[in-house]
Amino acid sequence: AGHKVAICSQQTEPNGKELVKRNVVRIVTPGTITDNIDEKSNNYILSICFHKDIFGIAYADVSTGALYLSEAQTIKEVEDLLIQVRPSEIITNTKTKEYDALLGCVKANLVPKFNIYADYCFDATRAKKACHKHFGVVNLSVYDLSEQNVAGVCAVGGLLEYLNETQKRSLANINKIIYQKQSEFMHLDANSRRNLEIVENMSTKKKKGSLLGLFDKTRTSMGARFLKTAIEQPLQNSEEINARLDAVEELLGNVILRSEMTEILNQIFDIERLTGKIAYGTITPKDCNTLSQSLKNATALKFLLDDKVSSLLLRSCVEKIVDTSAVFNLLDSAIRDNAPVSTKEGGYIKLGYNEELDVLFSAGTLGKQWLAEYETKMKEQYGIKNLKVSYNRVFGYFIEVTKSQISLVPESWVRRQTTANSERYITEELKEMEDKIMNSESRSLKLEAELYTQIREFLVSKIVDLQAVAQAVSYIDTLLSFAVVSDEYNYSKPEINETINSIEIIDGRHPVIESLLKSGEFVPNDTILNNDEDTTLIITGPNMAGKSTYMRQVAIITLIAHIGCFVPAKSAKISLTDRIFTRIGASDDLTTGQSTFMVEMTEVSNIINNATQKSLLILDEIGRGTSTYDGLSIAWAVLEYIAKNIKAKTLFATHYHELTDLEGKIDGVKNYRVLIKEVNNDIVFLHKIARGSANKSFGIEVAKMSGLPSVIISKAKEILTIQEEFAESNSKIDLFAKPDSDKKTKNNINVDEVINVLAELDMNTVSPLIAFSTLQNLVDKVRRDR
Repeated sequence: AGHKVAICSQQTEPNGKELVKRNVVRIVTPGTITDNIDEKSNNYILSICFHKDIFGIAYADVSTGALYLSEAQTIKEVEDLLIQVRPSEIITNTKTKEYDALLGCVKANLVPKFNIYADYCFDATRAKKACHKHFGVVNLSVYDLSEQNVAGVCAVGGLLEYLNETQKRSLANINKIIYQKQSEFMHLDANSRRNLEIVENMSTKKKKGSLLGLFDKTRTSMGARFLKTAIEQPLQNSEEINARLDAVEELLGNVILRSEMTEILNQIFDIERLTGKIAYGTITPKDCNTLSQSLKNATALKFLLDDKVSSLLLRSCVEKIVDTSAVFNLLDSAIRDNAPVSTKEGGYIKLGYNEELDVLFSAGTLGKQWLAEYETKMKEQYGIKNLKVSYNRVFGYFIEVTKSQISLVPESWVRRQTTANSERYITEELKEMEDKIMNSESRSLKLEAELYTQIREFLVSKIVDLQAVAQAVSYIDTLLSFAVVSDEYNYSKPEINETINSIEIIDGRHPVIESLLKSGEFVPNDTILNNDEDTTLIITGPNMAGKSTYMRQVAIITLIAHIGCFVPAKSAKISLTDRIFTRIGASDDLTTGQSTFMVEMTEVSNIINNATQKSLLILDEIGRGTSTYDGLSIAWAVLEYIAKNIKAKTLFATHYHELTDLEGKIDGVKNYRVLIKEVNNDIVFLHKIARGSANKSFGIEVAKMSGLPSVIISKAKEILTIQEEFAESNSKIDLFAKPDSDKKTKNNINVDEVINVLAELDMNTVSPLIAFSTLQNLVDKVRRDR
């Protein structure tokens, strides 16, 4: 709900003479919650500071200890990062606060509003000192930071001070800064993340139906979090990408090993978040049992993989599972099996761990045994059958006798209390044993607490090792998930490196849509994009024919290759792609008062201003939000500018058939169409992409399929015929004129397109369907031109 809660606690024990001291021991905020949070997602608190034209952005998950630092130069880059991180809480200084009014994601409540924290905490000098003090380093260059990263250091310093003030406890698990350079990852803006449904379904806003939902076959919660990060941050380093691909290939080829790994991973719990509890001092005895079991299984995973894997990345992960035998040996010897969650009642330290504690435990046990024997003895000695030895906090231990048998009570017993049905007595023997039992219990509780504090302190000293094990296990879990998905859906290993300059996909499929269909139902398609003859593909065809699915699948296959996983295709060669931009769909932006067309133009402007030759652009129906001639003009100009100036690999879907004339006029522009079959004035979608342009959009036929009344369909066809006739004569359209059924519509055929299609047709490899469809398409074009 965005609230903060101050937790107050008693600081001293009551002594009957003065007030007990109390104080605020922690302030729980949305970004610092550590309990009852989504185990498969991080809960980030984010700090942002604007300094000398740079936005420094630091964000941390206090439950895992991860602290990331990034920098942005524009408000758009800030918005893209906020959408990716989705922090639960954002803090900033007064100067930076004004920028949240410019962020659509804040206005739309996708991320929280900026909260002002003390300005002096974001001061460059103070922030630098705070970082040095917290991390215990003399120079921040150990985290790849330089004097140029002032904005970033200010953000980190402000965040550390905020966490220290609110949490009021050790932040030992936050022990390094992970500096993320934009060049290390493929840039995906907010629109691309939404349109490609990377981590959530566009309609339901749930993980199911997204790429993450499909790929998440992880067995541990920390693996699930790492997987999400990997999908949200596609790599740019081809060596790292291919290291992942080699690891996936090795796992893919060993079904038995994968099964054994799965069994072990199922027994490993969230070591990463347990380290957060260790740092916070909130780890419970039950958590210790969980940690011990997890570390044993992590070691078992290391032994399993040690002599069975050879890929560099898996070998590296195995080596990072460091020796933690000291930790689980200590926990095994110290913590009882099935230990309680709370330490208040004691009974969580094992017998045999501490000699003094064993004596106290035995005293308590023997005392209780003595009480039982004493009760039996008193019954037999005095003939009081209903006699009971009982206990309460007010009177301690006592002998209870019903009033009907009071006459049998000896004079040496001292009356303690009278109740409605009985009398309670104490004896000298019972009083002595009470002192022994009570002293042993209080002393054992105190000693257990002291021993447990020592155990926690030891665990704090091992946090770095535990984090290394957690990181290695989560990486292995993610690679295994990649292998499982690749095997289940028959993915192939892509080729990706700096020498490849094209995107060549054979029989590519949309992974999410394919997973929702029966095996073999999805129609695969090829794609060739490069920086020479096939830079821009203009795709025409009716709505619902599959244009959007085809373009998205090209983008998703490219993205999947960059995260280091096999791809849904028969084969694929993928060039290193720095950015994927998508402009798909139409919607108003009510938060900024922008119309559908304005939103579209804003998105197109962002693409034009930020795309490079290494980018992949997915553009769908540019210019459809305004009048036909305005829209056509804008679409033409945008397409021409991209093809001539940016030269990015581009898929451009359109209903403006006039744009198909650009093939042969602009280098790198090629026409493609979605195949359909006409049967008795109806159409059947074949979902296949082929060279050439569509002869018409079949909008009326699609409208008929939607269930519009036949009278409307007939009238629409009549109006279409009239428009085509008047367009041919270049006269003003009269929609009330009668169509000339004998008049033929004459279109100017694009001769270059016909020649290019025929020249590229390989009769040795083309399928009969594509060959027949291509020939029919060209015949129709020529006949209409006669």
